[in-house]
Amino acid sequence: MKTPINAISPPQIRETAYAECLSRENASLEIKVSPMEVVSPDISSCWRKNTSSLEALELANLLRALRKVAGHLGDNVGHIEYAGMSTACKHAILIEPEMVMGRYPVPAQKVDLLVGLLVHEAMHRMEWSDHVWKKLEPAMEEMTPRAKVIFQKLVRTGESIFMDLRSEYTVFGLYTRIVRDKATCLDQSRFAADCPCVDTLMTMWRESAFDPCRMPDIKPDMLPEQNSPFGELTKMTRDLKAISQGAAGVTRRCEQRAGLYLDTWKKIESRIADWKIIDKQLYWFSYLKSAGDEKKRTAGLNSGKNKKLPPVLARDIETCLSGDAVDMTPLIRSVAGYENETVAPMSRWDFQSASHPVVDRKMIGRLRAVFSHYAERNSLMSRGLASGRIDQRRLYRAGVDGRCFTSIDKIPNLDWSVGLLVDASGSMRGNKWQMVENTIATIHKALSGYRNRLSAWAYFEVSGICMISRLITKNQLFSVPPAGQTASGQAIIASASMMPENVKHTLLIHITDGESNFGCDVSYGLEYCRQRKIQLITLGCGYKDRPAMEHQYGRSIQFIDYFEQLPKAMETLFKWAFLYGGIRSFQAPSILTDSA
Repeated sequence: MKTPINAISPPQIRETAYAECLSRENASLEIKVSPMEVVSPDISSCWRKNTSSLEALELANLLRALRKVAGHLGDNVGHIEYAGMSTACKHAILIEPEMVMGRYPVPAQKVDLLVGLLVHEAMHRMEWSDHVWKKLEPAMEEMTPRAKVIFQKLVRTGESIFMDLRSEYTVFGLYTRIVRDKATCLDQSRFAADCPCVDTLMTMWRESAFDPCRMPDIKPDMLPEQNSPFGELTKMTRDLKAISQGAAGVTRRCEQRAGLYLDTWKKIESRIADWKIIDKQLYWFSYLKSAGDEKKRTAGLNSGKNKKLPPVLARDIETCLSGDAVDMTPLIRSVAGYENETVAPMSRWDFQSASHPVVDRKMIGRLRAVFSHYAERNSLMSRGLASGRIDQRRLYRAGVDGRCFTSIDKIPNLDWSVGLLVDASGSMRGNKWQMVENTIATIHKALSGYRNRLSAWAYFEVSGICMISRLITKNQLFSVPPAGQTASGQAIIASASMMPENVKHTLLIHITDGESNFGCDVSYGLEYCRQRKIQLITLGCGYKDRPAMEHQYGRSIQFIDYFEQLPKAMETLFKWAFLYGGIRSFQAPSILTDSA
């Protein structure tokens, strides 16, 4: 069951709750934590700097920041997303878009409240709150419907107090305090204290657990009737605090909390059984044996009035997040079309193995000579020299110190971004893959020490998913096991999206031994490279059906007969690219095969 993030505390926190606070200009909201401590509500402004005025980009940046916060909390937090985003995760933490939409960048006060709600829900996951409910199921089955509602309110409030107590030991407790302050403002206007009320008692208990001076306004005639149940709940607060500070494991803490709730319920059941109940909602249902009843129960629980993201906005957010996410399928769909059925799931692969290539030192020297002699030149002028060409602007210094000469030097511009995309399908096993690894290592060694940015990726298919993996990470070479089919179109799009943008010359070299037979068509990758001004050249190595590959890649493909010709072909290719690299779209050199 997907639980909306705004339903993690007894009061339903909505947009209107904090809209009034945001409308007050020059008003600083301060939350009392203790007599000696004051917390500002705009804590997130100290660390959240990646903001934008564009709606999709800002919502994507905020969701990325919330996922990073959840990552610092610990394990078992779960997936986090906006309501309306497509995902296969059944137990995701859903964020209502109406809580953050409307103003961009999102104000820090909203972000603080959202982080507090996220921390609270994440603590429920980490402390196995569902396990506590399952422990209490046998006892709840023996209760009457009215007693079950009151007992579930007690357990729900106790679990909320315990999660906030656990968060108080970290910096995230600052955010949960902000959420509690908002909940107090809502509760005081929601409950009428004219008769003994279970909801009011739970509100008093929750607020007194952290600050006894901040309980809701209750009429004096209610206090004598609530004094004894409230005293038992106050004692349970001290027990919950002791459990949160203990050294027991998470399973043991769940057992202790379940036993504590049952003991307290036995003491106060007879005293509050006839009290007024405003909200009669059940927060936990026992598992039903009938599949039809289970579907009805799930549909009824999920049929809330939660507003979802518009489909177009959800797609834009997923595309922005896929830039540095594991799942790159939204990025591929944004290029190839959201309704394109040929698009296959695509994912990053970060489980590389160490590479052990054989480097050709002669080829390294030849490649460095190519980079130095054929690269574009920049003019560097030196003035005020004692010899050289006469500088007209320094003639007045001829009679002073004689430094009236100048010199113009032509320095190679080695600021290139080179990407190597290698086909790692099953047909590349054996000597083919070893030759490719040796070539990549030779190019990497030749480009080291310059400003050139060299990136290398390998792509393959596993169980219907196209994988792409980096072969160069932190100046170290890695390798992957070749397997599966050839998804060249999607791999070209993924590798082109990962190449740097603020570079004058970008070159992407694609090495493959056959045509693409998996995923979207290659034409989408060629068009995407053209839009990003990336020069794409495909090397078809040892493939007999050349017309089929020419039909896919057009004029950007060249062929070599054997993989042993690959190092020499790369040298010729770099030489030609440096000579004609200024042209946006060009045909690969036709002399590549002959010279190789």
